[in-house]
Amino acid sequence: MSSVTIRSVRAISIGQGAFVALRKKCKGEVHSLFERTFNILIDGNLVGIARSDISMSPVDVVTDIPPHVSMQTLGIERGMEIFINDDRLRVGDVLEISLSDAKLWRPPTFVERPLPREAILKNLERAKRIAVKKSDWRGLGQLLAHIRKISGGGLPMVRGLNEVAAVALPHIVSLLQAAKSGDDNGISTAAKKLIGLGPGLTPSADDMLMGFISALWWASRSTGENIDCTDRIIRAITSHAGATSLLSQQLLRHASRGEVNEHLHELLRSLLSEADPDIDLLVARLIRIGETSGIDMTLGLLLGLDLAFKNQSRK
Repeated sequence: MSSVTIRSVRAISIGQGAFVALRKKCKGEVHSLFERTFNILIDGNLVGIARSDISMSPVDVVTDIPPHVSMQTLGIERGMEIFINDDRLRVGDVLEISLSDAKLWRPPTFVERPLPREAILKNLERAKRIAVKKSDWRGLGQLLAHIRKISGGGLPMVRGLNEVAAVALPHIVSLLQAAKSGDDNGISTAAKKLIGLGPGLTPSADDMLMGFISALWWASRSTGENIDCTDRIIRAITSHAGATSLLSQQLLRHASRGEVNEHLHELLRSLLSEADPDIDLLVARLIRIGETSGIDMTLGLLLGLDLAFKNQSRK
C-alpha cells in the first residue's frame, strides 16, 4: 500500500488582500496553474500562491518554494480542493502551506516628503527615456516610443502596431483628453472601451489602467493636491471593472487605493521622493513582470504621473 507525502512549505509574505481572503476557516479550489505561481479561488476572490522569486502584490502569498521548483512538479492540478484552517492552507493531498509566520505586506501608498515638482518631472523624463529603450513589441510596449505625443493628448500615426496596441491607442488618447478637461463622461466612455482589452488573466489595457490610476493616487496623496479630481477619474475608470477578469477586478480595486505590485510601488516611491534614484534598475524590474503586465503598467504609470504633474489646470 503506497502513501502520499505532503510537501510542507512556509509563507514568507502575504499581501493585504490575500490576508483578508485567508483569515477565516474555509474551502476553495485551484483556479489556474503556472510555472512560478498558482491561483486559488476562495469565496469569489483569487489569491496567488507564489515561489520565493516572485515580487509581492496585494493579492499574493509568497512562499519559500525555491526558484528552481516548478509549481506543476508539485502535483498541483486545476480544480484541486483547498482547505484553510488554523493558519494552514492545504492543497489537496500534495501541499501544505504554513501561514503562521508570514509577514503582512502593506506598504504606504504615498510619500511623506515628495520632491519639488521640477525634480519629479526630471525623474519622470528619465524614466520615459529608459522605458523606451527597454520596451518591445509585446502588449502596449510599442506605444512607449510615442509616449510624449500620447501624454499631450495627440494621436500618433503609427504603423505596424500589434492588434491590442492598435485598438487601445485611440481610447488611451481619448482617456487622457477627457481627464485633462475634467470630462467624467468622456473618461468613463474611454475606460469602458479599454477595460478587458487584451488576452490573459490581466489584459494589457487593465494593467495599463492599474499603472495609470495608482500613479494618480500616489501623486495626489503625496502632494495633497487634486484629490477630488483624482478620485473622480478613478471612480469613472473602475466603475467598468466588472467587465473584465476576476483577477483584474481585484487588482484594479487595489490600484484605486494606490496598492500595487512591489516593483511598481518602488518605482512610484522613488520617482516622487528620491533626487537620484536608480531608475534604470527600477524600470527594468517592473518591465520584467509577467508576459506583458510590467510593460503595460509602466506605460500607465508614466501617463498618470505626466497628467498629475504637467496638467496644472485640473481642479
